[in-house]
Amino acid sequence: MKRYFKIPLLLFPILILSLFFNVESLKAASLPEVKVRDEGYAVKYISQSVPDPIIIEAGKTTAITYTFKNIGTKTWDSGSKQYISAYTMEPRYRASIFKSSNWLEAGQTAKIEGVVKPGQTGELTLELKAPEKTGTYTEKFWLAADGYSWVKGGYFYAVIHVVEPKEIFSDVTTENKVPVSGDYQAKRILINKKSFTARGGEAIPVIIGYQNIGKGSWKNYTLTSGASAGLAGDVRQLSFAHDNWKSPTIVSEVSEEISSGKVIRHEFFIKTPSKQGTYVLSLSLKTDGVTIPGSETSVSVNVTENAPNYVDDGTPVAIEAPRLAEEPKIRVGLWRDPGTKVDFISADDTYMVYDGETQVGELPVNTKATLTFNNGIYGYKSGDVSFSTGKFIRLVPQNNWRAVFTLINYERLVSWKAKANFNEYRGAMELRQTEDAKTLYVINELMFEDYVAGIGETSNASPIEYIKALLTAARTYAFYIKEYSSKHDSRYFDVVAHTGDQLYLGYVSEKLMPRVVDAANQTRGYMITYDADSNVETPSDIVITPYYGNSDGRTRSWTEVWGGKTKPWLTSVDATYDKRDGRKMNGHGVGMSARDAAIRAEEESADWQSLIKYYYTGVEVEKVY
Repeated sequence: MKRYFKIPLLLFPILILSLFFNVESLKAASLPEVKVRDEGYAVKYISQSVPDPIIIEAGKTTAITYTFKNIGTKTWDSGSKQYISAYTMEPRYRASIFKSSNWLEAGQTAKIEGVVKPGQTGELTLELKAPEKTGTYTEKFWLAADGYSWVKGGYFYAVIHVVEPKEIFSDVTTENKVPVSGDYQAKRILINKKSFTARGGEAIPVIIGYQNIGKGSWKNYTLTSGASAGLAGDVRQLSFAHDNWKSPTIVSEVSEEISSGKVIRHEFFIKTPSKQGTYVLSLSLKTDGVTIPGSETSVSVNVTENAPNYVDDGTPVAIEAPRLAEEPKIRVGLWRDPGTKVDFISADDTYMVYDGETQVGELPVNTKATLTFNNGIYGYKSGDVSFSTGKFIRLVPQNNWRAVFTLINYERLVSWKAKANFNEYRGAMELRQTEDAKTLYVINELMFEDYVAGIGETSNASPIEYIKALLTAARTYAFYIKEYSSKHDSRYFDVVAHTGDQLYLGYVSEKLMPRVVDAANQTRGYMITYDADSNVETPSDIVITPYYGNSDGRTRSWTEVWGGKTKPWLTSVDATYDKRDGRKMNGHGVGMSARDAAIRAEEESADWQSLIKYYYTGVEVEKVY
């Protein structure tokens, strides 16, 4: 039942960069500036062979293959003087600490080999040699036609997590002498740690390797994790699952044949339990539904302190049962009145083409489709599929709801968000008129967490606990509008992509702001709730959570600004740092002052849940999915 009564929420842009952060912080959130001398050299990033973060052991070397599409008019030729390679950025041409043997110079990568004509794809193999110092690094690059011109769209980067060298080794035979012990048999040959020590709720990297020492091949296999247990043997309903796992018990699924003697290696993250204590991480391989003998691995995990959101009330440790069985989707009003046509392409997945609710064809990867609208009639054309309809047109990814598509003819610029065109998005696309047939929209339907990761209301340089708090408020706001409001029902979507709700910029924003993506992952599924009926036996309500740029020294209550019924979680509180610095009001004043919260996180080391509970009175933070 929708319970939101229609009082408009005017969420103003949060210009927190210009209000709070210095010039260097602003530069960190922007693309480097280069001059493209010849736009015949233009590129579109397609993919990379190893997703970020790239895990490398200290002192070791790994190779990543980046695939780019030549969308310009010039041919790339590795044998010519104007071959394509990449240079380090910020600062430009600097010597990289990840330089390896295949680099041309300390600040210049290898070439894109071969001849790549317009419309074709080329590959840049980037060898990265990790330094001895562990930690997370971001290496930024820009493609160039050597000695002639920077390549338009040629910016890319690698997020690299350098971990300690593996501590457990087993020799892998270098001859073709494989010990045979049944059809299915595995031998663990490496793991990066004998035991792990971390705080509750922390993400830590794991590297593990196996060799197939059985007679038979593993045609499809999974790397699985059982329920965690205390060392005293008390089995607890806990999971080490990180957000990138396939499920609470499946780390990854591999659809390839692993023949006898072949070695496999997996790099992934685990998330430690919330409560302080010592636990056992159990890992094994499964194929054909059975555990592969010899693959069973147990690792001790010592949690040194409770997670920030953990409350010890004396009850047994258990996974909090989320309200929703799975992550929801959200529909975003993306592009209003796109004109007579929309050009669509995806390099990630085949898209199913729908005439209204009926599938009528498929759109292959890297194939452009043109959608048109004229006098109430929608049109679609791509390859052999062409039709007209009075219904809406919908394009849905066939296999992967996180697939990225590009609206080729859409120019979406944000003056304070770098010189980038925000025209790439995840999920599905729909071209549809509003109920009153007065306005045409491009609608983006996508997974809820992809929406949150693409929100552009903050900067990549902001304090991480503040970013977590802001994204949790943003997630809650969007879910509330979707579920309990009729605000956009007549337009067939849940929220708009601009600050009429909140600024959503999609996949390009993800690439520009990796720390925002990380904050979204760390708060995945968490929302703000309030016990409106004061009954602990019933679930607390997911509530509306506005936020804004900064106050003049105090926040405002809901009724003070918009009238109507009192919302007790939206009362006036002191905005200490806005007051200290003599700020004037920037925004509506209800809920969280972004500037005040960012400084509070920085100067008081306040965690994200404490920030939320300060600005939203009497609330709790719950995992909804």
